[in-house]
Amino acid sequence: MKTGKSVLPVLLLMIAGILGAQTIQELEKYANNGNADAQYLLGAKYYDGKDVGKDFNKAVYWSEKAANQGKMEAQYNMGFFYEQGAGVEKDYAKAAEWYTKAANQGHKFAQGQLGYFYYSGFGVEKDYQRALYWYELSANKGVDYAQYSMGYIYEKGLGTEKNIDKAIEWYRKAVAQKHEASKKPLYELLSEGKGGEDAYPEVFRLLGELLEKDPENEDYQYSMAQMYLNGKGVAKDEKSAFHWMKICADNEHIDAMYDLAYMYYDGVGTEVDSTEGDYWYELAEEYENEWYYWGW
Repeated sequence: MKTGKSVLPVLLLMIAGILGAQTIQELEKYANNGNADAQYLLGAKYYDGKDVGKDFNKAVYWSEKAANQGKMEAQYNMGFFYEQGAGVEKDYAKAAEWYTKAANQGHKFAQGQLGYFYYSGFGVEKDYQRALYWYELSANKGVDYAQYSMGYIYEKGLGTEKNIDKAIEWYRKAVAQKHEASKKPLYELLSEGKGGEDAYPEVFRLLGELLEKDPENEDYQYSMAQMYLNGKGVAKDEKSAFHWMKICADNEHIDAMYDLAYMYYDGVGTEVDSTEGDYWYELAEEYENEWYYWGW
Protein backbone atom coordinates (compact mmCIF):
# COMPACT_ATOMS: atom_id res chain seq x y z
CA MET A 1 0.00 0.00 0.00
CA LYS A 2 1.35 3.37 -0.99
CA THR A 3 1.06 5.76 1.92
CA GLY A 4 3.00 8.77 0.71
CA LYS A 5 2.48 11.35 -1.97
CA SER A 6 5.29 13.74 -2.84
CA VAL A 7 4.02 17.04 -4.14
CA LEU A 8 6.22 20.01 -4.83
CA PRO A 9 4.07 22.98 -3.76
CA VAL A 10 5.18 25.21 -6.61
CA LEU A 11 1.84 26.94 -6.44
CA LEU A 12 3.07 28.69 -3.33
CA LEU A 13 4.27 31.48 -5.56
CA MET A 14 2.14 34.24 -4.09
CA ILE A 15 4.58 35.74 -1.64
CA ALA A 16 3.51 39.15 -0.43
CA GLY A 17 5.50 42.34 -0.81
CA ILE A 18 8.53 42.69 -3.02
CA LEU A 19 8.01 39.37 -4.80
CA GLY A 20 4.54 40.13 -6.14
CA ALA A 21 5.41 40.80 -9.77
CA GLN A 22 9.15 40.57 -10.31
CA THR A 23 10.99 39.64 -13.48
CA ILE A 24 13.50 36.81 -13.19
CA GLN A 25 16.32 39.36 -13.27
CA GLU A 26 14.82 41.38 -10.44
CA LEU A 27 14.12 38.21 -8.49
CA GLU A 28 17.72 37.08 -8.90
CA LYS A 29 18.88 40.45 -7.60
CA TYR A 30 16.94 39.94 -4.35
CA ALA A 31 18.06 36.31 -4.17
CA ASN A 32 21.71 37.24 -4.61
CA ASN A 33 21.31 39.74 -1.78
CA GLY A 34 20.28 36.87 0.50
CA ASN A 35 16.49 37.25 0.50
CA ALA A 36 15.20 33.77 1.45
CA ASP A 37 11.75 34.34 -0.06
CA ALA A 38 13.30 35.33 -3.38
CA GLN A 39 15.63 32.32 -3.28
CA TYR A 40 12.75 29.97 -2.57
CA LEU A 41 10.58 31.46 -5.27
CA LEU A 42 13.40 31.37 -7.79
CA GLY A 43 14.04 27.71 -7.01
CA ALA A 44 10.35 26.92 -7.44
CA LYS A 45 10.23 28.75 -10.77
CA TYR A 46 13.26 26.91 -12.11
CA TYR A 47 11.73 23.60 -11.08
CA ASP A 48 8.33 24.39 -12.59
CA GLY A 49 9.64 26.20 -15.66
CA LYS A 50 7.39 29.15 -14.86
CA ASP A 51 8.61 32.39 -16.51
CA VAL A 52 11.99 30.74 -17.09
CA GLY A 53 13.45 27.61 -18.68
CA LYS A 54 13.14 24.54 -16.51
CA ASP A 55 16.47 23.84 -14.80
CA PHE A 56 16.60 21.33 -11.93
CA ASN A 57 20.17 22.22 -11.04
CA LYS A 58 19.29 25.87 -10.53
CA ALA A 59 16.12 24.82 -8.71
CA VAL A 60 18.25 22.90 -6.22
CA TYR A 61 20.85 25.69 -5.98
CA TRP A 62 18.38 28.40 -5.00
CA SER A 63 16.14 26.16 -2.91
CA GLU A 64 19.10 25.02 -0.83
CA LYS A 65 20.12 28.62 -0.14
CA ALA A 66 16.62 29.41 1.10
CA ALA A 67 16.42 26.15 3.04
CA ASN A 68 19.67 26.90 4.84
CA GLN A 69 18.11 30.14 6.01
CA GLY A 70 15.24 28.20 7.56
CA LYS A 71 12.60 28.67 4.86
CA MET A 72 10.42 25.65 5.53
CA GLU A 73 8.86 25.52 2.06
CA ALA A 74 12.37 25.36 0.58
CA GLN A 75 13.34 22.68 3.10
CA TYR A 76 10.37 20.62 1.94
CA ASN A 77 11.39 21.16 -1.68
CA MET A 78 14.91 19.96 -0.90
CA GLY A 79 13.42 16.82 0.61
CA PHE A 80 11.39 16.38 -2.55
CA PHE A 81 14.44 16.84 -4.80
CA TYR A 82 16.43 14.21 -2.91
CA GLU A 83 13.49 11.82 -2.78
CA GLN A 84 12.85 12.10 -6.51
CA GLY A 85 16.42 12.57 -7.70
CA ALA A 86 15.60 15.90 -9.35
CA GLY A 87 18.78 17.91 -9.88
CA VAL A 88 20.61 15.73 -7.35
CA GLU A 89 21.28 12.03 -6.89
CA LYS A 90 18.38 10.27 -5.22
CA ASP A 91 19.19 10.04 -1.51
CA TYR A 92 16.44 9.04 0.93
CA ALA A 93 18.56 9.80 3.98
CA LYS A 94 19.11 13.40 2.87
CA ALA A 95 15.45 13.65 1.87
CA ALA A 96 14.49 12.56 5.37
CA GLU A 97 16.80 15.17 6.90
CA TRP A 98 15.21 17.98 4.92
CA TYR A 99 11.68 16.73 5.49
CA THR A 100 12.42 16.59 9.21
CA LYS A 101 13.55 20.22 9.24
CA ALA A 102 10.43 21.35 7.44
CA ALA A 103 8.16 19.07 9.49
CA ASN A 104 9.54 20.45 12.75
CA GLN A 105 8.44 23.87 11.56
CA GLY A 106 4.91 22.58 10.94
CA HIS A 107 4.97 22.00 7.17
CA LYS A 108 1.98 19.70 6.67
CA PHE A 109 3.24 17.96 3.52
CA ALA A 110 6.68 17.40 5.02
CA GLN A 111 5.00 15.84 8.05
CA GLY A 112 3.05 13.54 5.75
CA GLN A 113 6.16 12.52 3.82
CA LEU A 114 8.09 11.93 7.01
CA GLY A 115 5.28 9.65 8.14
CA TYR A 116 5.63 7.80 4.85
CA PHE A 117 9.40 7.51 5.28
CA TYR A 118 9.08 6.05 8.78
CA TYR A 119 6.33 3.73 7.59
CA SER A 120 8.43 2.48 4.67
CA GLY A 121 11.92 2.71 6.18
CA PHE A 122 13.10 5.17 3.53
CA GLY A 123 16.22 6.98 4.73
CA VAL A 124 15.33 6.20 8.35
CA GLU A 125 14.78 3.07 10.39
CA LYS A 126 11.25 1.76 9.95
CA ASP A 127 9.20 2.89 12.93
CA TYR A 128 5.39 2.62 12.88
CA GLN A 129 4.97 4.70 16.02
CA ARG A 130 6.91 7.60 14.52
CA ALA A 131 5.02 7.12 11.28
CA LEU A 132 1.78 7.43 13.22
CA TYR A 133 3.04 10.56 15.00
CA TRP A 134 3.92 12.41 11.79
CA TYR A 135 0.94 11.17 9.83
CA GLU A 136 -1.41 12.37 12.53
CA LEU A 137 0.08 15.87 12.55
CA SER A 138 -0.32 16.02 8.78
CA ALA A 139 -3.78 14.47 8.80
CA ASN A 140 -5.06 16.93 11.39
CA LYS A 141 -4.07 19.70 8.96
CA GLY A 142 -6.25 18.19 6.26
CA VAL A 143 -3.71 16.30 4.13
CA ASP A 144 -5.83 13.62 2.47
CA TYR A 145 -3.19 10.93 1.93
CA ALA A 146 -2.13 11.28 5.57
CA GLN A 147 -5.76 10.79 6.62
CA TYR A 148 -5.89 7.67 4.46
CA SER A 149 -2.67 6.43 6.05
CA MET A 150 -4.11 7.00 9.52
CA GLY A 151 -7.09 4.88 8.53
CA TYR A 152 -4.83 2.10 7.29
CA ILE A 153 -2.63 2.20 10.40
CA TYR A 154 -5.61 1.91 12.74
CA GLU A 155 -7.22 -0.76 10.57
CA LYS A 156 -4.09 -2.93 10.67
CA GLY A 157 -2.89 -1.99 14.16
CA LEU A 158 0.56 -0.74 13.10
CA GLY A 159 2.40 1.08 15.87
CA THR A 160 -0.82 1.24 17.87
CA GLU A 161 -3.73 -0.96 18.86
CA LYS A 162 -6.12 -1.90 16.09
CA ASN A 163 -9.12 0.41 16.21
CA ILE A 164 -11.70 -0.04 13.45
CA ASP A 165 -13.82 2.91 14.62
CA LYS A 166 -10.84 5.24 14.26
CA ALA A 167 -9.94 3.65 10.93
CA ILE A 168 -13.43 4.38 9.63
CA GLU A 169 -13.26 7.93 10.99
CA TRP A 170 -10.01 8.69 9.16
CA TYR A 171 -11.05 6.99 5.93
CA ARG A 172 -14.23 9.06 5.97
CA LYS A 173 -12.24 12.27 6.35
CA ALA A 174 -10.09 11.33 3.37
CA VAL A 175 -13.09 10.31 1.27
CA ALA A 176 -14.75 13.63 2.07
CA GLN A 177 -11.78 15.21 0.31
CA LYS A 178 -12.31 12.89 -2.68
CA HIS A 179 -9.27 10.73 -1.93
CA GLU A 180 -9.95 7.83 -4.28
CA ALA A 181 -7.80 5.20 -2.57
CA SER A 182 -9.74 5.60 0.69
CA LYS A 183 -13.06 4.58 -0.85
CA LYS A 184 -12.33 0.87 -1.15
CA PRO A 185 -11.15 0.19 2.43
CA LEU A 186 -13.99 2.33 3.81
CA TYR A 187 -16.49 0.45 1.67
CA GLU A 188 -15.09 -2.90 2.76
CA LEU A 189 -15.24 -2.08 6.46
CA LEU A 190 -18.75 -0.63 6.28
CA SER A 191 -20.07 -3.46 4.09
CA GLU A 192 -18.91 -5.90 6.77
CA GLY A 193 -21.20 -4.11 9.22
CA LYS A 194 -18.35 -2.39 11.07
CA GLY A 195 -20.15 0.95 10.86
CA GLY A 196 -23.54 -0.36 11.99
CA GLU A 197 -26.82 -0.67 10.08
CA ASP A 198 -27.09 3.08 9.60
CA ALA A 199 -23.99 3.02 7.39
CA TYR A 200 -25.53 0.95 4.58
CA PRO A 201 -26.71 3.96 2.54
CA GLU A 202 -23.08 5.09 2.63
CA VAL A 203 -22.02 1.61 1.53
CA PHE A 204 -24.38 1.84 -1.44
CA ARG A 205 -23.04 5.27 -2.42
CA LEU A 206 -19.42 4.12 -2.16
CA LEU A 207 -20.18 0.96 -4.14
CA GLY A 208 -21.68 3.06 -6.91
CA GLU A 209 -18.56 5.23 -7.05
CA LEU A 210 -16.27 2.19 -7.06
CA LEU A 211 -18.29 0.61 -9.86
CA GLU A 212 -18.08 3.81 -11.86
CA LYS A 213 -14.28 3.64 -11.66
CA ASP A 214 -14.11 -0.13 -12.19
CA PRO A 215 -17.27 -1.17 -14.06
CA GLU A 216 -15.99 -4.68 -14.88
CA ASN A 217 -15.32 -5.63 -11.26
CA GLU A 218 -17.41 -8.76 -10.68
CA ASP A 219 -17.38 -8.48 -6.90
CA TYR A 220 -18.75 -4.95 -7.07
CA GLN A 221 -21.41 -6.04 -9.58
CA TYR A 222 -22.46 -8.92 -7.34
CA SER A 223 -22.60 -6.70 -4.26
CA MET A 224 -24.76 -4.19 -6.10
CA ALA A 225 -27.15 -6.98 -7.09
CA GLN A 226 -27.31 -8.18 -3.48
CA MET A 227 -27.98 -4.70 -2.11
CA TYR A 228 -30.92 -4.21 -4.49
CA LEU A 229 -32.15 -7.72 -3.82
CA ASN A 230 -32.08 -7.36 -0.03
CA GLY A 231 -32.98 -3.68 0.18
CA LYS A 232 -29.85 -2.79 2.16
CA GLY A 233 -28.83 0.82 1.85
CA VAL A 234 -31.31 1.31 -0.98
CA ALA A 235 -34.98 0.56 -1.62
CA LYS A 236 -35.53 -3.07 -2.59
CA ASP A 237 -35.65 -3.32 -6.37
CA GLU A 238 -35.81 -6.80 -7.86
CA LYS A 239 -35.50 -5.59 -11.45
CA SER A 240 -32.30 -3.72 -10.66
CA ALA A 241 -31.07 -6.74 -8.72
CA PHE A 242 -31.72 -8.95 -11.75
CA HIS A 243 -29.98 -6.42 -14.01
CA TRP A 244 -26.78 -6.48 -11.98
CA MET A 245 -26.93 -10.23 -11.33
CA LYS A 246 -27.17 -10.87 -15.08
CA ILE A 247 -24.19 -8.61 -15.80
CA CYS A 248 -22.18 -10.34 -13.10
CA ALA A 249 -23.17 -13.84 -14.27
CA ASP A 250 -22.20 -12.93 -17.83
CA ASN A 251 -18.76 -12.17 -16.40
CA GLU A 252 -18.55 -15.78 -15.13
CA HIS A 253 -19.08 -15.08 -11.43
CA ILE A 254 -20.17 -18.49 -10.10
CA ASP A 255 -22.30 -17.26 -7.17
CA ALA A 256 -24.06 -14.84 -9.51
CA MET A 257 -24.78 -17.71 -11.92
CA TYR A 258 -26.44 -19.73 -9.18
CA ASP A 259 -28.41 -16.73 -7.91
CA LEU A 260 -29.49 -15.83 -11.43
CA ALA A 261 -30.75 -19.38 -11.93
CA TYR A 262 -32.96 -19.11 -8.85
CA MET A 263 -34.18 -15.68 -9.94
CA TYR A 264 -35.34 -17.27 -13.20
CA TYR A 265 -36.92 -20.19 -11.34
CA ASP A 266 -38.79 -17.93 -8.90
CA GLY A 267 -39.49 -15.01 -11.22
CA VAL A 268 -37.51 -12.51 -9.16
CA GLY A 269 -37.01 -9.35 -11.20
CA THR A 270 -37.92 -11.22 -14.38
CA GLU A 271 -40.49 -13.63 -15.81
CA VAL A 272 -40.35 -17.23 -14.62
CA ASP A 273 -38.20 -19.15 -17.09
CA SER A 274 -37.12 -22.63 -16.03
CA THR A 275 -35.15 -23.14 -19.24
CA GLU A 276 -32.95 -20.14 -18.50
CA GLY A 277 -32.79 -21.22 -14.87
CA ASP A 278 -31.52 -24.66 -15.89
CA TYR A 279 -29.00 -23.10 -18.25
CA TRP A 280 -27.45 -20.87 -15.59
CA TYR A 281 -27.54 -23.54 -12.88
CA GLU A 282 -25.81 -26.09 -15.08
CA LEU A 283 -23.26 -23.50 -16.24
CA ALA A 284 -22.52 -22.60 -12.63
CA GLU A 285 -21.96 -26.28 -11.78
CA GLU A 286 -19.68 -26.67 -14.78
CA TYR A 287 -17.55 -23.68 -13.75
CA GLU A 288 -17.50 -24.82 -10.14
CA ASN A 289 -16.30 -28.29 -11.12
CA GLU A 290 -13.54 -26.76 -13.22
CA TRP A 291 -12.43 -24.66 -10.24
CA TYR A 292 -12.24 -27.75 -8.02
CA TYR A 293 -10.51 -29.81 -10.70
CA TRP A 294 -7.79 -27.25 -11.40
CA GLY A 295 -7.50 -26.15 -7.78
CA TRP A 296 -8.28 -22.49 -8.56
